[in-house]
Amino acid sequence: MGTGSHMTGDWSRWQHRGALLGLLLMVTATPLMAQENGQAEDPWGDEAWGEDPWAEQQTGWRWYGFLEGATATRLHDDPAVGDDYTLNEARLQLEAERALGDYTATIKGDVWIDGVEDGVRGDLREAALAGRLTDRIDVDVGRQILTWGTGDLVFLNDLFPKDYVSFFSGRDDEYLKAPADALKLSWFGDVNIDFVWMPRAAPNRYITGERLSYFSVVEGRRVAAPPTIDPRERDSLGRDSEFALRVYQTIDGVEYAGYAYHGYDNQPSAVDPSTGEAYFPRLSSLGASLRRPALGGIGNLETAYYAGEDSSGDNPNLPNDQWRFLGGFENEPFADFTLGWQYLLEWTRDHDAIIANLPAAQRPYAPDEYRHLLTNRITWQLLRQDLTLSLFTFYSPSDADYYLRPRAIYRFSDQLTGTAGGNLFGGADDWTFHTQLEDNSNLYLRLRYSF
Repeated sequence: MGTGSHMTGDWSRWQHRGALLGLLLMVTATPLMAQENGQAEDPWGDEAWGEDPWAEQQTGWRWYGFLEGATATRLHDDPAVGDDYTLNEARLQLEAERALGDYTATIKGDVWIDGVEDGVRGDLREAALAGRLTDRIDVDVGRQILTWGTGDLVFLNDLFPKDYVSFFSGRDDEYLKAPADALKLSWFGDVNIDFVWMPRAAPNRYITGERLSYFSVVEGRRVAAPPTIDPRERDSLGRDSEFALRVYQTIDGVEYAGYAYHGYDNQPSAVDPSTGEAYFPRLSSLGASLRRPALGGIGNLETAYYAGEDSSGDNPNLPNDQWRFLGGFENEPFADFTLGWQYLLEWTRDHDAIIANLPAAQRPYAPDEYRHLLTNRITWQLLRQDLTLSLFTFYSPSDADYYLRPRAIYRFSDQLTGTAGGNLFGGADDWTFHTQLEDNSNLYLRLRYSF
């Protein structure tokens, strides 16, 4: 066990690991028990539904879900956290849909036994009503997952909430997107328009130090809880609203889009100098993108300008304005093998003002004026697509750091899937984005039974 463990903590962890093992055994045994009891191989055949197999689906709720056991072990001792695991859980997800006239109601929620935080947790990921408001306008209201933009795991104009704790800990990629309570209106015509109103700010699920350590500029080292990052919330209904807009259309095979956003930074990136309290500063952005076929694949370009509360860059307690530029290309050189590349440039405005106004002790940790990031995705499907091998790499030549995401997914059956992978961080300086997470590097295993 990592440093700081006690007998009571060990016993609690063994209880959760026992629950996890029990779920894994149940997941593995479920299809075998069905065969031993003489059940038909196709549980969705006509015998299950009667003469009309669609009658049940049309009149009531349709239920889906999965059971999953997951564990991720650290590759390094992390003295700041003192736990050998970044992930150790047994999870149940349930999802349901129901037609209500011209509308569809959707609900999706997770509940899990968490062996890292020692407790039972829950998350309502979707609870929304969607349908046609007029001949040209669709509406989607409630708790939902929102996304747009052209980047692959790189986000410029997509300023909707993300869950980086799940992403770095070893959970499935679907958990990178965090839910938001929102009203979305979509208008279809000569141009298409999406308008999103979030009545209260929807921040990222950011690293607080409870599960993953991070670099503290104030202390000059990697730290973790206690204390946790506890910023001033932006949770006033109406007053802390956020707005997002996308205008898009496809012309001659080229998809064009423009974006606008007005709300708050999703990270608690500002500090109140009078109290020392972190908070979410105001943020507005404008951007554009295009995506089109090129050179036997798909190319994309995207840009965004971020404007915050400090337009001059003189306030060291606020982030400076930024330009961001992204270029990407993806192709399939041969069947079942896909390659993707991206280049991201982040240009921080008024950089000289940052250096001039930062305290001397914090100047070495100031961001570069130009941050460069290269990504590469390799995906290869084998064994009649039952096995998928992939590697996603982040490398920043300006920060001299990297983040590697190797993964293998094997489909044992239509219901049972196993995943093995890793989150591997490293670099030269402890304070850069990826190097600060080096002690959180992990290898994970997940086993999922879908129903």
